[in-house]
Amino acid sequence: MSNNRSVYVHADWPEALWDVSGAFVNDRELVSFYDYCKLRLGFTPFSLVHGSPLFGWNSGRVLKQLIRDAAEVRELSMAYVQRKIAIDLTFSNLYLTQENVRDKVGNTLLEFFRRNNPIGQNAVIMASDTLYEHVKTNFPELKTVSSILKVAHERGRGKPDYYRRLAEKYDKVMIHPDDSINCGLLEKLGDKSKYELIVNEYCVRSCPIRHLHYDSLSKTALDFFSFDSSDFDKKLAKNGCSSMSTLLGSPDHGVMALKRSEIKTLYDMGFRRFKLQGRGHPNAALILFDLLRLVLREDEPGENAMQAVKTLFWEMLLPGDA
Repeated sequence: MSNNRSVYVHADWPEALWDVSGAFVNDRELVSFYDYCKLRLGFTPFSLVHGSPLFGWNSGRVLKQLIRDAAEVRELSMAYVQRKIAIDLTFSNLYLTQENVRDKVGNTLLEFFRRNNPIGQNAVIMASDTLYEHVKTNFPELKTVSSILKVAHERGRGKPDYYRRLAEKYDKVMIHPDDSINCGLLEKLGDKSKYELIVNEYCVRSCPIRHLHYDSLSKTALDFFSFDSSDFDKKLAKNGCSSMSTLLGSPDHGVMALKRSEIKTLYDMGFRRFKLQGRGHPNAALILFDLLRLVLREDEPGENAMQAVKTLFWEMLLPGDA
């Protein structure tokens, strides 16, 4: 059953293509949600996940609990391959060198997803030009994705010509979160299928230290056990990211996560690729919450059927650790 025919799909964006965070960290929960929707509700909720184990090419979730051995990585990867779910490998470190791109872990993952690519949509999210050339030369079967880190690092935010140049080079381009509400810019981008937008970014709007955060994550990943991030941590503490009074009381610095009306505006403009990020989430609960509220429709007035559908999913996970 296709998504736009399912009575369970969110009516405001029935043809949305969801890219979901959590590969190599929240796999059990993502697979459970996928199977629940496909087997019980009759539609596929997403066909793409993104993520990376913890190693030098990663600059997304740089967390010690992401350390995985080879057997775990293979088992988790096969769960997606068997369901024909594509993966965007989040290899978005800004500072990779020629020596770094010889890393055995990274190249083994690239080779695995080159070989196990059932719908031909496996891809690599990158910010490094060095890694881009390596992937294009040695793994041309994999799609290329320009990372938000690249846009932030190169100060491309707010520049439609910059995005168009990226779209000529990459198969897919991630839009800087601050530009996801810049309708004037988005209207100038042409082929909307080339672009993907994050809808649940929980950073503050117009964050003044975003590029410093990305810089710190990339350097931490390359030197995980000894990099000193204390300088950035001090800046972060003063930024208002964790201040409820700032997030609730300052419209100019509120959470970047898009409101329903803002997502609908993007959908009506012709965008179909939407990303649910999971950077910084301590567990799977938040990404599952976003999946339930954005992929599945809401109850109509006087109805409580969808509430039961969503509750049944949570009950199915128990006893669990979502």
